[in-house]
Amino acid sequence: MRKNLVIVRAGDQSLHPSWLEGPEERNWDLLVSYYGDDPHLFRKEDVLRIDAKGLKWPALYDLIRDRADDLINYEYIWLPDDDLACDKAGINRLFVLCHKYDLELAQPSLSINSYATHLITLRNRSFILRYTNFVEIMAPCFSSSFLNRCHSSFSETFSGHGLDYLWPTWVSDITKIAIIDNVIIRHTRPIGGPSYGLLAQHGVTAYDERLALLLKYEIRTLDKIVTGGIDLDGRKLTISDHSHSKLISLLLCGYLPELAYKADLLLHLVNHSLNLLPPAIWAPSSKSIDIIDRVA
Repeated sequence: MRKNLVIVRAGDQSLHPSWLEGPEERNWDLLVSYYGDDPHLFRKEDVLRIDAKGLKWPALYDLIRDRADDLINYEYIWLPDDDLACDKAGINRLFVLCHKYDLELAQPSLSINSYATHLITLRNRSFILRYTNFVEIMAPCFSSSFLNRCHSSFSETFSGHGLDYLWPTWVSDITKIAIIDNVIIRHTRPIGGPSYGLLAQHGVTAYDERLALLLKYEIRTLDKIVTGGIDLDGRKLTISDHSHSKLISLLLCGYLPELAYKADLLLHLVNHSLNLLPPAIWAPSSKSIDIIDRVA
């Protein structure tokens, strides 16, 4: 038994077999919660497959409840979707960094060629990690104790929508939640998929579920912000001290190389840069403005 665990809800086209490739040793165990019908698929030594139909979050609620005595021995547990392209070394590094920075909730960053919904989740080249108030339900990684705190919420929705706004309100400190830029994954499929058809069978939509959850827990803002980060030199930057101007500059500069690949990112970045930091902190320096002007 290793210190960390990956649990993937897997259909027949799951990408998780590629996560096992590579010569290095894993620092994580793999549990495949399979919702397909092939009795032979994903049977592999040193991998546990269990069969469970249904949608991701209710199924994970049942799995974690039923295997609580086993899961308590893990320090971190990652719950990625099955359409994420990543590798063994990256997953190893995800857990190493979660341990090193004592995170309660985290996720890898997304590559620029991912199907992405939230700008804040895209990789920023300036950082090892960014402290945020948001981790997407696509790929959350929990400390064991924080998973225990969040577990009951898994049963509150079919889709999971809204949980990524709820969990951050429960972390003990703003330095306990982060998007890890030093680990990059690629989301390979468009947002949506077959789960939305299953939702329709229950007579609900993801939007309806998110709205109900936000109302229940009185979550009034959906702004996703960066509250600090660890830069590539290992320096800790934060919105609450003199380093906040450096934080802003690095956030902008960290996305500039991607502009050659995706030209519309600049407009998206400038339009949404106010949401990368609390509005009271955003006071663009002449250097930051000059960077934007020169790239534009």
